[in-house]
Amino acid sequence: MKKMLIIIGTVLLVLGFNYAASAWVYLPDQGDTGWRTYSYTVGSAGFAGSAGFVVSNVVDNNAYSELLLDNLSLGGGGTNKGFELGNLTGYNLVGSSFANVSNSVTAYSYTTYTPTVGYSFADLQGLSNGVTTSQFSNATGQAGTVGSILETALTLTPGTTFSFDWAFLGSDFSPWNDFALFYLKDQSGNIVFLEGLAQIGSAPAVPLPSTLLLLGSGLCGLLGLGRRVKRRVG
Repeated sequence: MKKMLIIIGTVLLVLGFNYAASAWVYLPDQGDTGWRTYSYTVGSAGFAGSAGFVVSNVVDNNAYSELLLDNLSLGGGGTNKGFELGNLTGYNLVGSSFANVSNSVTAYSYTTYTPTVGYSFADLQGLSNGVTTSQFSNATGQAGTVGSILETALTLTPGTTFSFDWAFLGSDFSPWNDFALFYLKDQSGNIVFLEGLAQIGSAPAVPLPSTLLLLGSGLCGLLGLGRRVKRRVG
């Protein structure tokens, strides 16, 4: 009996933990993430297309948030990976997106961000007159309204890792859960990979997958059967 309960608890804990894992970083109102590093390793097929970075408003177009980028391992035309040219050479601002190259930005928390390497970094801003971002959503399913999208050409041979430093400065309040994300777009213009970076707000509740529920029910059934056999033997 005791051993069975330990096995059930261990299985549920392991499966539940793995299922709930998420790449999103959730921030309180007007919070910021600090500098972080993101890494993506391509599979055996390799990749050719572009990498995209999005910062977006949600619900409204006010109190824009920011996405800071620095130290790209690839991209930037090969000569401006860390924005050290002081401009966006090698990058493409989609539509009416806005980004500048800076050496210092101060968040609402009064934290001052400086480059992780070199002297410059890119600052994408979700301005009210930015590009439409309704094709993207945050982790809670809220579609974007307007913001900024920055892309750079990218070619990855099999097994290559692409990395970059990033920070999200959330300047709004819940439920206006502004967000930032990263994507890969192939040469036909199709987004083939997308991953959330950060958003304002709390993590959504994650329901247990049906397979986990079935497993739990089956184990409980076996436990009940074991009890009945024990009673009959007694």
